[in-house]
Order: sequence, then C-alpha cells, then structure tokens
Amino acid sequence: MAVSSRDKKTLLTLLEQAQLVYLLTRLPKKQVLDDPKDVARLEKSLAAMRAAARDLSASLRETHTGVQWDELAATPDSSDLLWRRAKRLGPQVLRQLRPLLAGEPEAAFMLDPTAEATTKAKATKTAKRRPRSKRK
Repeated sequence: MAVSSRDKKTLLTLLEQAQLVYLLTRLPKKQVLDDPKDVARLEKSLAAMRAAARDLSASLRETHTGVQWDELAATPDSSDLLWRRAKRLGPQVLRQLRPLLAGEPEAAFMLDPTAEATTKAKATKTAKRRPRSKRK
C-alpha cells in the first residue's frame, strides 16, 4: 500500500510520540506514576498520538486493524488507565505502523519493539569456550 506524503508526515509524528510512550513504559510502573512530571509527559505523548491518529486518512486506519484506534481515541480518566493504555498502545503502534515508513531516512533509527535484544547472558551462552591451558 502506497502511503501519501500527508500520511507519511503524520505517521512520523505518531511514531515519534509512540517511542516516547514506549520508553516511559519500559520503566517500572510505580516509578512513573509516582512522579507527576512523568505522568504529565505520558499524558502529553498519548494526547499527541491521539491527535496524529485523527489526522491519518481513514483508509490507512481501516487497513491497519492491528492498532486499536478506538482505544487510542479515548482519553483515559485515571493514571492507572493511562498506564495500561500506554503500555499496550505504544509498542502496538510501533510494531504495526513502523513498516509503512521502511526506506524513509527519518525512520531509520526508530525503535523496534519486535527486535530481539541481545543480552550479556545470552551472548556468553553462545560464545565458544576456550580450552584451559595447562599450568606448569
């Protein structure tokens, strides 16, 4: 599906805000919800996602049913609901809509929640062990 230039610009805005939401939800819930600045930042980013989603064309929203557009459009009434929506919608939007901007230079460094992160423990399991040298 070809994406119009207007939708590309809106998608970039939506994905930028989704990255902020995603990164905040990677922190512990209590840490974010106990800090009024973080709650405000989360609310602001989710509101910006909501505004960008409204600006997307209806055909794009209809073809990408993996995103819960109705849930994104609704304003949460408590910080707990805000957290749950952010936790669900941030990665969902990134997973579903990021591929639409494949090949765009602006999207080259966007987060990909589906990418497998290599951890130090995983890296040591796959590394070959060297034979021990004999001490004299």
